[in-house]
Amino acid sequence: MHAWLMYDSDGAVRNRDYIDYHYDLGRELGIGFDMHIIDELTIDRLVDYIADEHPDVAIVRTICPKLNRILESEGVVTHNSYRLSYITNDKKRCIGFIMDNTDVPCVPCKETMEPGDVIKPLSGHGGIGVRRATESGSVPDGHVCQPFIDGPHEDVRVYVIGKRIVAAVKRTAPKGEFRANASLGGMTSRYELRERDRDYVEQIINVIHDGLIGIDFIIDSDGRFVFSEIEDVVGARMLYKTHPEIDILREYLVWITENY
Repeated sequence: MHAWLMYDSDGAVRNRDYIDYHYDLGRELGIGFDMHIIDELTIDRLVDYIADEHPDVAIVRTICPKLNRILESEGVVTHNSYRLSYITNDKKRCIGFIMDNTDVPCVPCKETMEPGDVIKPLSGHGGIGVRRATESGSVPDGHVCQPFIDGPHEDVRVYVIGKRIVAAVKRTAPKGEFRANASLGGMTSRYELRERDRDYVEQIINVIHDGLIGIDFIIDSDGRFVFSEIEDVVGARMLYKTHPEIDILREYLVWITENY
């Protein structure tokens, strides 16, 4: 199998060891990887490269739904798909989709903000740019507004490959912080899904499953899951830390060879 691995330049530097591991596993599993940095590609150059190199699969490790769409239009099997990338990389669109297609409790989106609400960039990730509103008014362009969910300041990320739940990780916000992202100092630990949790995850998987994703839930004051967002280009560092027995990249690449 001939596969493209696609990163933006910053991501390629930040994830050098993970990229090398793709190559190592690829040699073992019969996948030949070529690396492409999307910052260096125009649409015409991308189409030319596809025609010259004939990749079977592209693994897109950067947030760029337009890229996923072009790859698919040129006949390249793309993970994750354009449909998933399009839905999940707009938080308002993603929440609306889950509310329309499942019975999973969601943090609703608001048309106007009030003090204490949570403001997030529509396509942000890693907790970057997330803040509490300090005044009433219109939601800033390019952002989504949601009510603050009172609780223990914990959330859970559920890792999924295809339609299979792999594992779950709980993140606990540091003192004085409401964001539990591991990249912002949140503590991580293993989490065992309860029957009700698993039902919510399976409802989501049934309507939007594709490749490797992370499904994030906030834990409310009653200990219940409330859907927050889906990470399309999901990181794996905290999963390797909390579940050393799971090699999620190996499982993902095996899944690709079986399902591409």
